[in-house]
Amino acid sequence: MILDAYLSAFAKTCQRAGGWYGLDLFAGTGLNWSTTRDAPINGSTLIALEAGSPEATKVIFAERHPGAFAALSHRTKSYGERAFRFNDDANRIVGDMLEQIPRRAPAFAFLDPEGSELEWSTVEAIAGHKRSHSRFKIEQLILFPTDMGFVRLAPDHPELVTRIYGHDRWKQIYERRGAGTISAEQARGEYVRLYAEGFAELGYETVLDRQITKQNGSPMYFLIFATDNDTGEKIMDWVFDRVRMRVIEELGQATLFEMESGPRERRLGDS
Repeated sequence: MILDAYLSAFAKTCQRAGGWYGLDLFAGTGLNWSTTRDAPINGSTLIALEAGSPEATKVIFAERHPGAFAALSHRTKSYGERAFRFNDDANRIVGDMLEQIPRRAPAFAFLDPEGSELEWSTVEAIAGHKRSHSRFKIEQLILFPTDMGFVRLAPDHPELVTRIYGHDRWKQIYERRGAGTISAEQARGEYVRLYAEGFAELGYETVLDRQITKQNGSPMYFLIFATDNDTGEKIMDWVFDRVRMRVIEELGQATLFEMESGPRERRLGDS
């Protein structure tokens, strides 16, 4: 719902440019099953291909699993050359994916790993693609799986967490949490803050985040949004609030977004 709402608005801002480009690095099968609706819903690639107007000039997507890729290829066949497919690890071939995007064109990247799949070098490559050609880097919306993902890997596979961050400074937070000097909630906030700092180092002007929770209010993951565009920031703020109200109205769930600390956190440039 967040991706759909944002891309619909993002597309309208690209009318003067005549189109835009989408990146979907962990694309899946093209359809998801909604347990709350008990019905199929479009996955991220189909959402991007159907967003407009104007519609995306091209949506470049990757799916590593052969079976999922076959299903996605079938579901995107009707979009013709607008759907550009890779059956490979997105981290390995992100450079090939980026070659499909003109360096001056508006572009948006969606990165939703299930756990530790997204490497910081990939985030860095996307951020650097338009450098020296445009003042706006590719916008990135990232699923950052704190409680559902990388923290569980830290004891046995710290190298995977280091790949997510691009450094090992996360260990200081992990050790403080293990020693009991900070709470789980405090550790969660520091993990997100540390990740957001990486986008500042990449030159992004704004990073927003929103915690996504289960129906019972327990945390699942964060959505991280990085942009250089004031319009992008305003749209995403509007999207977060609009989608929250849709969830309440349609599903009767008020706890999709954690609202206790305000409508969102702005990780860069706060006064």
